[in-house]
Amino acid sequence: MTSKKNLAKHRDVVSQIRVEHYAYLNILEELKEAYDAVGTTSSPVCLLISGESRTGKSSVVRDMLETYLPTRVDDRIIRSVVYAVAPARATLKSLLESLLHGLGDPHWARGSIGNMTQRLHTLLDAVQCKMIILDEFQHLCDKGQKQSLHMVADWLKVLIEERKYALVAVGLPTSASIVNGHSQLVGRFDDQLNMPLFNWGDRGSAAQFRAILCQFQLEMHPFQLPPLDSKEMAVRIFLATAGRIGLVAKLMDRAVRNAVRAGTLNIRIEDLKTAYERAIWSARLFPVPGGPFGAGTDKLLVKGVEETVMANAASEEAADESSAVAVFSPGKTPATEASRDDATLPKAASGKRPSEAAPAPKKAKVRSRPRGRPGAKHDLRRAL
Repeated sequence: MTSKKNLAKHRDVVSQIRVEHYAYLNILEELKEAYDAVGTTSSPVCLLISGESRTGKSSVVRDMLETYLPTRVDDRIIRSVVYAVAPARATLKSLLESLLHGLGDPHWARGSIGNMTQRLHTLLDAVQCKMIILDEFQHLCDKGQKQSLHMVADWLKVLIEERKYALVAVGLPTSASIVNGHSQLVGRFDDQLNMPLFNWGDRGSAAQFRAILCQFQLEMHPFQLPPLDSKEMAVRIFLATAGRIGLVAKLMDRAVRNAVRAGTLNIRIEDLKTAYERAIWSARLFPVPGGPFGAGTDKLLVKGVEETVMANAASEEAADESSAVAVFSPGKTPATEASRDDATLPKAASGKRPSEAAPAPKKAKVRSRPRGRPGAKHDLRRAL
């Protein structure tokens, strides 16, 4: 048994893993091309990145942020990429508050929408912003947000057209309804970029997933695991995580922490079973007795098992409480899915659309509108 003190330095090994797959690489390339295009196109560049939770959307955004790190010029910081999280049940006012708070406005919760918009423009100009990335975009269409959504859509249109910022919206598949349902936005966005789920029934997709597991195994040295990319282990891990790379990372991270606590480098299939039952919230819903690491593979491959697993994973409410902003700055990275995802594979052509498979920032306090203050529609008219 290895001493726990010696093992402690490897506790964060999973969080350091960088894994990439075809869709991941294509989307990252699209983001870089959009950044380079700012100021050279007749209309603002707008992209929508959508995908189910824990498929790697936030990880690809993090890679983009790390590509364009802030720089100091004389006595100020230049941040060409600004990252924000749309507040839950977002309104135009709460979105403005979050952006202003993240950009350092000391009075981020004060003023009318028109006044706050002008201050936001001033701050974005001061940091020489070229691209705004708005994560959890689906929060703009939370229940009861129809009227607010129209106001936000109008406001976003004016924001990007006045200064020609690139706008990148990132969210769950429901985010597409925000863009497609509003004439102010649909004509300004390119075709959406999808971060897909892996499909075990598709040979190419399954091969990518196994390659990702191989990369995990290599990067998790010095821990010793069963051959993760073998067909048997791969199908077990696929069903345990519903093919979501964020959940693979969460599973492996839990297994490593358990091994460190036990003072061992050896992670057996029994240990993966224990980690799965603790780390994956839908473990109790697994349709086969014994779970993915206890049942025989013949039972795991029965028709209907994969479909049930995928449906259970889709019901997870991920990041539902996020309501703050994180502007990327030196030494800080937005909190994202459990790890830096996915296996390094050959890069697809940059022009091809994907077809395959922050320390948590403080929440911005949302203040109620004082009596006697002009309504939001009045403020929006002034802002526009």
